[in-house]
Amino acid sequence: MNYHGGDIYRYTDEMTDFSSNINPLGVPESFKEVLLGELSSVTRYPDRMYRKLTRSIHDYIEKSEDEVAVVLGNGAVEVIYKAMQALPVESVIIAAPTFSEYRRAAVHSGLMFNELILYDRCGRLRTGALIDAISQRSLVVLCNPNNPTGTLTPRDDFLKLLEVLKSREGYLMVDETFIEFTSDYPCSSIIDERMDNLIIIRALTKYFGMPGIRLGYGVFHNKELGQKVNGLMEPWHINTFADLAGQTVLYDRLYQEETRKWIREERAYMMNELKKLTQYTFLPTESNFILVSSKKYTALEIQEILLKDKILIRLPEGFTGLGEREFRIAIKDRKSNMKLISLLEEITS
Repeated sequence: MNYHGGDIYRYTDEMTDFSSNINPLGVPESFKEVLLGELSSVTRYPDRMYRKLTRSIHDYIEKSEDEVAVVLGNGAVEVIYKAMQALPVESVIIAAPTFSEYRRAAVHSGLMFNELILYDRCGRLRTGALIDAISQRSLVVLCNPNNPTGTLTPRDDFLKLLEVLKSREGYLMVDETFIEFTSDYPCSSIIDERMDNLIIIRALTKYFGMPGIRLGYGVFHNKELGQKVNGLMEPWHINTFADLAGQTVLYDRLYQEETRKWIREERAYMMNELKKLTQYTFLPTESNFILVSSKKYTALEIQEILLKDKILIRLPEGFTGLGEREFRIAIKDRKSNMKLISLLEEITS
């Protein structure tokens, strides 16, 4: 069962895809230029150690090789799967509703998992309830900002979790795939917390608008653990184009500035417009997507109507704890956003 957005391939017509949370600015021009000039590089194997790519990530996160270990992945999902296989834990606690791959990774790794509905109706993490669920040698997996709620968990809550987990020989994995979209980035990230039981997951997929490149990475303050996870990776698991992409776009300050300007303006626009639609409610978001709830129709009914205008939304399937009237929409360019808002209004008028 496909529990992801972006399933445009089942349709013959070109769709406006609000189900997939990708930067609408698209592929950075800097990478396009490098790609055209480096096509001949596909005649060579990539550097098996990915030295330049790893150095680029260290520069981007402003952490030296002496401070942290960076582990590359064929997308963030590969790092999540391999980390679960490597960690000395006995069970996984997943705060729902959230990304379904955490659950699949636990199953794939042969670990017991407990998926608990720990985000309240306002999208806030019930940290106390999560702490109560932590047993010896547990891995807690959190997405921040969370997918699909779009909400941020406060730093103090993470610090409490890290201390409790440390006392119980446990670990905290924080998926920061959407962190660069937050209004207070980089302060919103907890990558600076120097705790050996903290693992940060990132990707170039969303922020840099290149899901097809498949490039993610993990940041480990416990360098020995990072090396262990890296040892589980197959050789040459990052292709040449992904290698070049990381070396290029992480230094593209202009693209990053344009992205911050776009998300600041369009996030405010979408939330302001949704407030005017009385037949819908939504969670204020810190990400590039919004969780919406309809008072009148199910998400599936809304999707069927929107398909007539070649628009996809993310249905609640795969998100434990979401109801049938809830759906997620990406924040896109102004023209697309205006069209979706207009159609949502028409549906319930």
